[in-house]
Amino acid sequence: MRDQTVKRTPAAPPPARNAPLWISIALAAATLAVFWPVTRCQFLNYDDTDFVTANPHVQAGLTVESFEWAWRSEVARNWHPITMLTHMLDCQWFGLNPAWPHLVNLLFHAANTLLLFHLLKRMTGAVWRSAAVAALFALHPLHVESVAWVAERKDVLSTFFWLLTTWAYVRYVENLKRPTARAKWHYLAALVIFALGLMSKPMLVTLPFALLLLDYWPLARMNPAKAKGTPFGRLILEKIPFLLLSAALCVVTYRLQEHGGSVLNVDNLPLGDRLGNALVSYARYIEKMFWPQGLAGLYVKTAAWPLWEVALAALFLAAVSAAVIAQRRRRPYLAAGWFWYLGTLVPVIGLVQVGMQTMADRYTYVPLIGLFVMVAWGGAELAAAGKSPRIAAGAAAALLAACALVTRRQITYWHDSESLFKRMIDATPANYMAHYNLGNLYERALRTNDAVAQFTAALEAEPNYADAHNNLGGILLDQKRYDEALLHYRAALRINPGFLRYFNLANALADAASARRDAAHFAEAVQTYRQALQLNPGSCEAHHNLGLTWQAQGREGEALAEFEQAAQLNPSFAPAQMSLAGALRSAGRLDEASVHYKAVTAADPGRADAWSGLAICDAMLNKMGEAAEAFRAVTRLQPNDAAAHGNLGNALAAQNKPDEAIPCYLTALKLDPRDYQTEFNLALTLSHQGKRAEAESHYRQALRINPDYSEAKRALSDLLNGSAR
Repeated sequence: MRDQTVKRTPAAPPPARNAPLWISIALAAATLAVFWPVTRCQFLNYDDTDFVTANPHVQAGLTVESFEWAWRSEVARNWHPITMLTHMLDCQWFGLNPAWPHLVNLLFHAANTLLLFHLLKRMTGAVWRSAAVAALFALHPLHVESVAWVAERKDVLSTFFWLLTTWAYVRYVENLKRPTARAKWHYLAALVIFALGLMSKPMLVTLPFALLLLDYWPLARMNPAKAKGTPFGRLILEKIPFLLLSAALCVVTYRLQEHGGSVLNVDNLPLGDRLGNALVSYARYIEKMFWPQGLAGLYVKTAAWPLWEVALAALFLAAVSAAVIAQRRRRPYLAAGWFWYLGTLVPVIGLVQVGMQTMADRYTYVPLIGLFVMVAWGGAELAAAGKSPRIAAGAAAALLAACALVTRRQITYWHDSESLFKRMIDATPANYMAHYNLGNLYERALRTNDAVAQFTAALEAEPNYADAHNNLGGILLDQKRYDEALLHYRAALRINPGFLRYFNLANALADAASARRDAAHFAEAVQTYRQALQLNPGSCEAHHNLGLTWQAQGREGEALAEFEQAAQLNPSFAPAQMSLAGALRSAGRLDEASVHYKAVTAADPGRADAWSGLAICDAMLNKMGEAAEAFRAVTRLQPNDAAAHGNLGNALAAQNKPDEAIPCYLTALKLDPRDYQTEFNLALTLSHQGKRAEAESHYRQALRINPDYSEAKRALSDLLNGSAR
């Protein structure tokens, strides 16, 4: 095998001794200055909910429980415990202020920039070309998504470990030249850091192959003709522990994503379409690197790429591959950079399709390093050949300035959820997932008409989008537009049958049946709940709602059976306990009803309705002491509840405690002056105390409110006759 040779070009003046220090300062300052607006960005309703804002384990901070949870749980269908631990630390130190986690992302990005610069400089000795690669990495707008999105902490964090792993590997290789025990420690450090990176984001699975590329260039270990060359078998053997770690994480990640329903099978997306999209995406990423316009957080496509576009992309990729292979001896950096780009994109290029996106800016965070190397080293060679270093330096400065300007503009789109989703729609028309996410945002903000418009737009772009049908159906159901709601719920079920689809349709049918007293819809609702329960027999919610449907039809026996099943499946599910208690009370099984009301109040002492139900049961069982205590709890929780004050008065009066009962009656009447029943009860209590004049006044007030109140007429007559005697 011939030696690798590189064509000599006129040497540039050597950099000053302290140039790396000043370059490092300049890189860090430029990165922080350009990306500083990310610290004013908000959390997004786009994965940030899973990772931080709706994750109680993360918000609890770094505790023993949350630490254990991070290692045994998956988030967004991935296992990345190290990333989750950093989010926990954010919450522990800074709370839910979004400025801080954004700043942490930015600091990792700045650290990655400096690591990349010093790593390339150490491997190649080329200070300015290494600086150019690092500057492009730092300022390119395709990297905004990785920095400005809190949920992408995993991107900047895993790359930090990627570069540290590579640094340790390079130190290992350097120490092999002069045999020392330090080499094995650097190798072990590389393995440990690599494991941490894999547990930050699975994309690091290609790092072992990237290390092989570095063995080729710039470490030049793949050259047995030289004394320093290393047999290829030895190079492969070195990577086996790394490959085993990668393989293990690939299995874990694939199973998690498949279990979560993110991996599309060949029926949903044929292999030919995946391959076509992969080829086109490789070319599109390069296009966006050179012309970063129309960047969006999410790119979707509902149809396969035209054959001519796939063929053109394949031809382009093949031509570049052939060209760099032809130049592999004179310009090995071209082959190393190109195959770095192709190889590191493999996990996210879509051959194993996860989700509906065709590509994503964040996927380029590491792969573009290869292309930046090609640009920097190739540009330096062209500049040297043209003997115009000032022009080359000016062109490089202009390129970086343009990147910085576009990056600053791109950051504004990540300021908040609405800005992001609108940008996705503007940049990629017919982006049904962006319309859907914007619709969800508007629905949560109670901008119902805007939400309907966005869900409708999502369905116009993709009529088979089950989630959009489902959510639009929910809004229409709330608006009592039952026929339209049922139409969309049926469409969602047809497109993506499953427990939740059956459950949602059954709920809609039950609501429509109750509103219209429609026996046919009641029957269909029951049947649909049963289909849902066939798929998930352990759903206490489905059993409970089926019980409500039976109850609405007056089928108390069937309702009671479903409530009992729901409460048995999940004793902490308060709605089932409340419904069961109510059904038992209606059936006269007061002692049993009390047990379930007590279960609710024990779990949630703030449930006034449970205390009220318990009080009524106790009163009906003539347990007036217990009833009074329960009614007191209701009045504490709901001080403006006139009925609770009146009932508390009744319970106290029944215990012959008129002095305590009367203030309760007066409070009830202050809250509801038209309550003739309380006026009567107060009059009766006053009468028993011998306060006949006050009693007469309240009897008469009760009759003014309700002249037909016969019991008050009789009591007043008895009072007056007794006075006359």
